Amino acid sequence: MADPSPRMILFGPGVTAEAPAAEYGNKAAVLAAMAHLGVPVPPGFSLNVSICEEFYQNDRVLPEDVSGLLSCGTGYIERSTGLSFGSGRNPLLVSVRSGAPVTMPGVMDTILNVGLNRETVRGLIYRTGNPRFAWDSYRRFLEQFGRSVFGHDPQVYRAIIGQYREREGVEDESELDFHSLREIAEQFERIFSRKNGRRFPENVNDQLILATEAVLGSWMSPRAEQYRSMHLVKGARGTAVTVQAMVFGNMGGGSGAGVAFSRNPWTGEPGLLVDFKFGSQGEDVVSGDKGVATQLEIQERLPVEYQALADIAGSLEKRFRDMQDLEFTIQEGSLYILQSRSGKRAPYAALRIAVDLWKEGVITIDQARMMLEDVDLDHIVLRGVRTSDPPLATGISASSGVASGKIALNVDQALQFSGEGSVILVRETASPDDIQGIGVAEGILTSRGARTSHAAVVARQMGKVCIVNCTDLSIDIRRHLCRFGSRVVYEGDTITLDGETGAVYSGTVEVTLERPEALLSVVRSWGL
Repeated sequence: MADPSPRMILFGPGVTAEAPAAEYGNKAAVLAAMAHLGVPVPPGFSLNVSICEEFYQNDRVLPEDVSGLLSCGTGYIERSTGLSFGSGRNPLLVSVRSGAPVTMPGVMDTILNVGLNRETVRGLIYRTGNPRFAWDSYRRFLEQFGRSVFGHDPQVYRAIIGQYREREGVEDESELDFHSLREIAEQFERIFSRKNGRRFPENVNDQLILATEAVLGSWMSPRAEQYRSMHLVKGARGTAVTVQAMVFGNMGGGSGAGVAFSRNPWTGEPGLLVDFKFGSQGEDVVSGDKGVATQLEIQERLPVEYQALADIAGSLEKRFRDMQDLEFTIQEGSLYILQSRSGKRAPYAALRIAVDLWKEGVITIDQARMMLEDVDLDHIVLRGVRTSDPPLATGISASSGVASGKIALNVDQALQFSGEGSVILVRETASPDDIQGIGVAEGILTSRGARTSHAAVVARQMGKVCIVNCTDLSIDIRRHLCRFGSRVVYEGDTITLDGETGAVYSGTVEVTLERPEALLSVVRSWGL
């Protein structure tokens, strides 16, 4: 099937065209390649980066052809899925995502479940027989649309969910029943009307236009500009917009969403590393706001899907000749790959992965050299902790190494302390908005979140020690202190993070240093 316009690329059944990353972003380029390889990818399309350029040239007004392109693209998804956008009986829902030619994990906006309103919610219930799933998807859409499209404070929505969690005595919103989820959605509709002076937009085509504008608008958000500045991203023209059929990890007990690395991104060890949350959608995992199931749980509960994921990760690693970072959804027994890209990794992991891939015959010496171009081999040191003192607490390691510094409980304090010495940024959950604080900190510690969250990915790439989901940690911003169980530690006090074990220690501790000489001797033989 030929693409209908030079400004749009289709991917999925019946499509064989490639999507050049410079024109359609890395995400669409890889999705098109995976679909061609037979990887289970939800069908979709991507709008050319030139549309983003014109959007800003025209004072954030969409080019005239965008409406027609969106209509044409959704038509292709309808034909591929047998669903209908806006149908009250058989509704199609879509995701709207950014897709820059350079990887910027978690920095720009994504909007899921586009196409939901009161009528299509009833259609979703009719089609699936699952009212809990339908109302859960609708409340998610209302919150994300309000935040991303209209800039609503997420805490307004989170507070309401917290009230219902407390009322039902559950720890996670995935445990709320459909009656509560319907009431939450109704309250979210009222929030929207109160803040915007009009009802939530029911027309699904209007929703798609607004979501497209929001994704394009996020290209110039403060956090996106900070990311490009910190990572010396120059000459990037803008972002593509990628629209895909929704698949649902929140459909039932056999569903969920996750992130997988084909190798450990902080040690380089071969084999899958997976974070997965049952009953969730993708943003629940990568946002860093939620805890996740253990890797053993998904292996035991979904062994067939886990093995399929491992097989796909291995084949994609060979196809793209690099360690892969995959986002995936399992919908009641069906595995879908939503994204794959070269995974961000710590410097030591980069060294080991390059050597291992060369030994396995996946890459050549020249390709291995290129993989290590930006890695400072002279400063790769394996750090460990030597102490008899018990830790304050233990979390989950998301990036190896050892880091000591003053506790900073927000970005502004981290920037101030960084002028005096080393800093540890301590947060309930790190987000892309914390990127300046992550940049100046030696390490990051969070009380919630997953090791594959976007913030953890950024921390690893920047060589920061990162420990997440330290459940004994509680933070009192107002009183400038945090508690590790019964132990109180104040902002400005020093702590040490051991990224090997996930342990957190009071003060500074003795650090052991070791150079990975066996690996370094291999790369020296390559002339590095």
